[in-house]
Amino acid sequence: RDLDAKLFRINNLDYLLARMASESGDHPTAASEFHRVIHRRSILSEYAIWHLSRLFRDSGNRTMERVYLDQLAAMFPDSVLNLASSNRTARSWIEDEDFPRAVAEFEFLSATGTKNQRDASSLRRENQALQANAYLGTGQTDRARELFRTLIAEVQNPQQPDDYALEAARGLDAIDGGNENIGRNAPKLDEAEHMLRAGIYQFNRDFRQARLHYTAVINEHPASTPIPEATFQIGRGLAQRGEFAEAFRWFERLLEQFPEHSLAGDALLQAASAYARTGKHREAVSRYQRYIDQYPDDERADRAYLNIIDVLRDQGQETEALKRSELTQKVFKGKVGEAQALFASARLYLAREDWKSASEALGRLSSLPDLGGSRVPGGTSAAEVTFLLGYADEQVRNYDSAIDRYLALPDGRDQYYGWRATLRLRELAQGPATKPLIENRIDAIASASNTKDPKARKEQLHSLLRMTVDEQQRRDLLERLKSVYQDMEAYKKLPATKNFKGGRKELLSAAPPAPSNRNERIANELAFLGLFDEAAPRLQRVGKAAVPELAHAFLIGGRADRAVSIAESEWRNIPSDFQIELMPRENILRLYPAPYRDSLRVTTAERLVDPRLLLAIMRQESRFQPDVKSVAAARGLMQFISTTSTRIAGELGIDAFRQNDLYDPPIAILFAAQYTDGLFRMFPDQPPAVAASYNGGEDNMKRWMDRSRSMSPDRYVPEIAFSQSKDYVYKVMANYRVYTVFYDRDLNQIDPLTAK
Repeated sequence: RDLDAKLFRINNLDYLLARMASESGDHPTAASEFHRVIHRRSILSEYAIWHLSRLFRDSGNRTMERVYLDQLAAMFPDSVLNLASSNRTARSWIEDEDFPRAVAEFEFLSATGTKNQRDASSLRRENQALQANAYLGTGQTDRARELFRTLIAEVQNPQQPDDYALEAARGLDAIDGGNENIGRNAPKLDEAEHMLRAGIYQFNRDFRQARLHYTAVINEHPASTPIPEATFQIGRGLAQRGEFAEAFRWFERLLEQFPEHSLAGDALLQAASAYARTGKHREAVSRYQRYIDQYPDDERADRAYLNIIDVLRDQGQETEALKRSELTQKVFKGKVGEAQALFASARLYLAREDWKSASEALGRLSSLPDLGGSRVPGGTSAAEVTFLLGYADEQVRNYDSAIDRYLALPDGRDQYYGWRATLRLRELAQGPATKPLIENRIDAIASASNTKDPKARKEQLHSLLRMTVDEQQRRDLLERLKSVYQDMEAYKKLPATKNFKGGRKELLSAAPPAPSNRNERIANELAFLGLFDEAAPRLQRVGKAAVPELAHAFLIGGRADRAVSIAESEWRNIPSDFQIELMPRENILRLYPAPYRDSLRVTTAERLVDPRLLLAIMRQESRFQPDVKSVAAARGLMQFISTTSTRIAGELGIDAFRQNDLYDPPIAILFAAQYTDGLFRMFPDQPPAVAASYNGGEDNMKRWMDRSRSMSPDRYVPEIAFSQSKDYVYKVMANYRVYTVFYDRDLNQIDPLTAK
């Protein structure tokens, strides 16, 4: 600006300066520069007005915020920002408790619709919830009730009511029973309405409010049909809160009062589980056996058989557990239940360090056609069985067999047991008794490496890399492997990773003519300034960027979720054993990005948490989408359920916490850092145990680890009974592996080919 003020203005550098000032907290400078942009009628004026409104909003001056939002609508009636502007105006009236104006704004929005909006359905439902509350603020309870009922009736999946259905249930409770009774008493309703609202609360994990409605059904409608379901759901809610001692009483109540009801079987299973959680093992076994006796042909009978084995193990009755396993194998001969029971025996032998019996059981397992995998609780896979056979061989010093089994498992970015096998091989390569064996194996493979077949050379180099610990030798092998990949079509043809090259490249010396396509011109101007948080959505809107370039634009624009989505779809056809260290840097940036670095660094600095593990969890939980909500009512980047987030908020001393705060990335990351810090204190230096706890609960992980009698993941991961949690560990740890290869602990990118 000092050198050439005209050049500074023509190239919109004042807008860039304003954005930089705003990001650094220098709001006076930001406001001044945004005013300059507007005054000279820059093509970026609409963005400057939008940012000015946000500056006033952040300062608490919502009156001036609305002045600029109105100016945006008046000056740029066709702006893509106008929908966001109108939505923000309506919300500002709500925040100022000017409900009549809020109603008028929401009615205008409802009439104009949300066409071409990516999240139109969600935005419309959010507006309806706010509009209904605005009606309440103006005393129009009938109109509020109508909108709240619409929100419940139009939920996309009635079995998974969303945040807005939850807001509607709360609004209706306030109308029917008064705000002062929320959380204390349920309003007077018929049983169907109680059950409807209770179901919404229960799914969204507001168990206290759900219980009020279920209790009202039982107490106020004693002859009604829903009483068994209400009784069952009270017990289920208590169990989900971890209040198992109270939960089994409700399940027993259902069994006593309604023994023939269709929910009696579910109540038996739930009661047995609750008894087991409270250390009442005899009662747990009794209820599982009762289920087997009453429902011998039920599709869940196998779970009762298998759970008895686990309960007996927890009770220390291992001989009886093995007998039960044999019985279960006979009952489910030829079915997946046979494999589950046999795997339970194998795990027990591993915990006992009875390697011979473990190998025999695992050997039998390897011959079965269906091991269950991640489809069933307590299932296993061919990869897990092969690894454990190798592990058992290793313990009895049958090292050659162990090496063969480990090498038989392919390694790659998504191969958990392939990775664990590689780690075992490298440990063997450094052991005094086993180092010569590994060296002999390396020599044998190297001497046979003169083949001209690229596939055979690739397999040889993969094996050599897995057994080599010397870094220089590994780098040499990687260079040779890179050359071999160039002779293999599937390995050399990697997805394109073009950086975005749109936008102009040179400084303008004179004002440009009026654009023929205003949207395209704005997109290119924002890209020229490097403001991809605003450029990327514009580029996608005008459709001028190629897919690889668009992925890059979203990545540097702070939308890692969209970049990952694009990159994963293009990487899907690459062989799963592609050597991780040879993945190109640009592919890694898109497949394994490191967004929110400042928040990650700050929140983990004083905690026992590696920020790369949080990224690995984030990638699996939400694929970096900050506003996602799961079918289990988990919210945000790190997917917290309400019971956990409420506890963490208490630990952090956050009094005004709301569940929707989890959609704010810095808050989600803070909560995740706090939670995982606590998990690491329970399971020191055990990332797999922390990952399993994050998904399946720390109490469950403690039980699984206790069964394994080991702090080694090679012993306790097979004990993870929840199929979803075990698969989660595989995926998070695979993510973590890649992040540790390509990023240091401060999240700076590193080159594995040159790093020491």
